[in-house]
Amino acid sequence: MLNSSRFANRSGFTLIEIVIAVAIVAIFAAALSPMVFRHLEDSKITKAQSETETIATAVLGYYKDTGKWPMTNANGPTGNAIGRVLSSSTVAAGAGAGAGAGAANWGHYGTSKQLGDYLYYNNADNDSSPTGANSDESGDDWPTTGRQAWKGPYLEKYDFNDPWGNAYVINSYFFPGGIYNGSVRHTVYVLSAGPDGKWQTPFSGADTEEILGDDIGTSVTIR
Repeated sequence: MLNSSRFANRSGFTLIEIVIAVAIVAIFAAALSPMVFRHLEDSKITKAQSETETIATAVLGYYKDTGKWPMTNANGPTGNAIGRVLSSSTVAAGAGAGAGAGAANWGHYGTSKQLGDYLYYNNADNDSSPTGANSDESGDDWPTTGRQAWKGPYLEKYDFNDPWGNAYVINSYFFPGGIYNGSVRHTVYVLSAGPDGKWQTPFSGADTEEILGDDIGTSVTIR
């Protein structure tokens, strides 16, 4: 006759077996965690790069249709006083290690306006509204039919951030016909402050205008 009590004693795990299993899981988790976090960070960087390219393409589409860069701020729409265009109001501040000339200006320079006022709503005058209030105003914003008509939306959202929770910024100060009247033509970028949330890329560098540090961006190809 089989001893049922002997099999009953083996129906569960012993304490030492559970401890060993937990230890093995902990070892695997410790080994895999850096790899997982690195993969997640890489995916954020890839997403940010893709989004800057999407925004740059949308800006070019806007210019192709309206004949103006996103820098206007008066009825007509006219004016060229916008220094920075922002994808949201949550803007990274401060310059990071190894920053180029005027890098902190990406976070605070001049008059700013929401990117969505140009590319999501037809609100290119001195209004700004996440709900689209005062957009498509006759005489104040772009016409929606005929020559130089606004044919948006050019983006899927009015307000959005990079993967680290900060706005994408365009240095619209340097668009042709913009407020800048210097003799040196500077590069216009769609830029994210990257993982560290600090700006390293020069805002108006005389020596280099390469994207520096962990900033992520795309130049707006102006012809």
